[in-house]
Amino acid sequence: MKNEITELVRPIVSSLGYDMWGLSIGQQNNSLKFTLYIDSEKGIRIDDCEKVSYQVSHLLDTEELCDPDYVLEVSSPGFDRVLITQDHFNRYLNKGVKVKLKWLVKSRKNIRGIIVRVTDDHVVINDDKESYEIKYDSIDSARLKI
Repeated sequence: MKNEITELVRPIVSSLGYDMWGLSIGQQNNSLKFTLYIDSEKGIRIDDCEKVSYQVSHLLDTEELCDPDYVLEVSSPGFDRVLITQDHFNRYLNKGVKVKLKWLVKSRKNIRGIIVRVTDDHVVINDDKESYEIKYDSIDSARLKI
């Protein structure tokens, strides 16, 4: 469903003059929650988020891809950039990152370190003591460390 929605939403975001940074899907109470991250060279303001939210909500309602009782949040990736895709991790190779995992990797659920390698199915993060090979689907959230 995520890829399908991403492909539908991306052209709308682009036509409004923004870059689609990414989409995450989760739960909020008993509803699906879509968090759509948009970006622009000029930065993102609240009215930018409102404009995109209005258009994307209309699309989701029209296409009926999900239960109509969804929650849509439109946001900027933030100063501490949320990292979602392989391209995001590649873009910030050799930079610090904080990763929260869905399940344990080497007895850890939270990892802070440097992005040292990115492949099609995982990212490698080194902290001062150890190297962690983390599959993308095991990442709950990842942000640049400022």
